[in-house]
Amino acid sequence: MTTVLIVNPTSGPNGNSALVPDLANALHSEGIDAQICPTTPEENGQGLAAAAAKGGARLVIVAGGDGTIEAVARGLAHTQTALGIIPQGTRNNIAASLNIPTDTAQAIQVLVEGECGQFDLGKANNHYFMEVVGIGLEATLFPHGDSVKEGIKNDYWAALKSFVKGLKTFLQFQSRRLVLQFDGRRVRLHTLQVNICNSPRYGVEFDLAPQASMNDGKLDLIYLNRPSKWDHFRHFFAAMRSKQLPQNRLHTHQVSAIEVRGYPALEVHADGEYIGPTPVIVEVVPKALWIWVPTPELVATFAEQTRAAERGGLFSFGQRPDPPEPKGPAPNSAPQRPPI
Repeated sequence: MTTVLIVNPTSGPNGNSALVPDLANALHSEGIDAQICPTTPEENGQGLAAAAAKGGARLVIVAGGDGTIEAVARGLAHTQTALGIIPQGTRNNIAASLNIPTDTAQAIQVLVEGECGQFDLGKANNHYFMEVVGIGLEATLFPHGDSVKEGIKNDYWAALKSFVKGLKTFLQFQSRRLVLQFDGRRVRLHTLQVNICNSPRYGVEFDLAPQASMNDGKLDLIYLNRPSKWDHFRHFFAAMRSKQLPQNRLHTHQVSAIEVRGYPALEVHADGEYIGPTPVIVEVVPKALWIWVPTPELVATFAEQTRAAERGGLFSFGQRPDPPEPKGPAPNSAPQRPPI
């Protein structure tokens, strides 16, 4: 067994009953034959990935949203099995942070023509994460956000009720006193929330840490001291537009490890999963995971393809596109095991 495909059949805003066979055929056309392992409500992919690595798989491809990708990554941490990503989610923040395209054909091209590198994970009280740790308001709001997300898929009335509950929680939440310890420093502050980022983007496409890199051996600490609710809104709406507040308001630090204590204790999430209250110790785990990513040349090629498609769309309204030419298997296209 050299390649395993872990698929979340329910990924994305709408289900796709043909997702699994379509992916298998697309991979086969590029010379990649994979054992298919679907996730279930009881198995989020972490156990499947760990079993694949233990069984000698050289490559585990995950087709799903950020939650499925994160679960599979945890299963592959500290192994020599590489992770390949075919984004199938609603936000696809991890793919965006790694320059992996959301187009399925292009994502598979990354597995054939890309490069395999080592990337960092974060660890919060022994829980591995890829994107972010949120402490305070955000962690308190996450259950409401999940309910809204599920409600939009199945029950708009339930989504509306969850949104109202979340809004009430936001309005009632008060700033807390926190103590941060990192790099031999102790910082005392009053705030609604602290974020510790491994990736540039998370959540509802928040570009909260645009300078963050997933292979620099650092985490990005971000907070506002004594913010009003309006300041908090501005901060996150600016992040949704890939902008930031003025530096005199926004505090950012690069850290290897940090301890956070709240008075009273605050809730903590890691990649949207509740992990308990403060105190919490968050640290970077350098080079914990092998991931297939596009080369700079592929990134440029994909960008040009996107621009060409956009230009073509301006002139092709009402015209039937020419069918794509069939593409045979690429020679020697099976990804190789990363160096040990």
